[in-house]
Amino acid sequence: MSLALVLGAPCSMMAQSPCPEAPLGFNTDIRLPDAWELVWESTWPDARQAMAFWREDNFKEVQELWMRASPCLTTWQASVATKDLPASARWLPALVFETPVCGSNVPCGCPEVPAQFWSSLEDADSPEGALTSALAFGSLNLSAERVRTGVRLLENLDLPAVHVVQPGETVYSISRLHLVNPTCLGQWNGVWDNLQPGMHLRIPSP
Repeated sequence: MSLALVLGAPCSMMAQSPCPEAPLGFNTDIRLPDAWELVWESTWPDARQAMAFWREDNFKEVQELWMRASPCLTTWQASVATKDLPASARWLPALVFETPVCGSNVPCGCPEVPAQFWSSLEDADSPEGALTSALAFGSLNLSAERVRTGVRLLENLDLPAVHVVQPGETVYSISRLHLVNPTCLGQWNGVWDNLQPGMHLRIPSP
């Protein structure tokens, strides 16, 4: 006998995803492109394929970038401020460097960003040179079009909360904190008994 019949659940309900996510929208306060981004847009104007890549599956790739970047932004912003770089520069490490993972391939900690990375951006003779220099450091092999459009989407999409797991926390305690279903929290992030301190977890709005 099927579980649906045992529980008395209609087949139409069982066919639906038990943990739907709301479609992402845009922030009400959208930052205008900075000086670097304006030049990037004119240098690499054809962004159709890049935008199609980012839009797929409710901006899944952008959400994963955000999940990796969000807990690291304060540190990256400090480096940007020290070097007096444009606001867009703070997103570049997320689009250039691999993020450490733990458990079932869940982001855990921040990428190692060498000091030379920030210095190379500061020393670049043009915005195009800054982006080219950044890409030369990286291991993710994204195109300039994907990087520049990814930066705009990270800035302007209304992205979900990100929780960094603390020692002693469980899927249940985190789900209570954020008022979400624990089963959905586990499904959204691919975690359950493998939860480890330092993991970055998405907390989407259902």
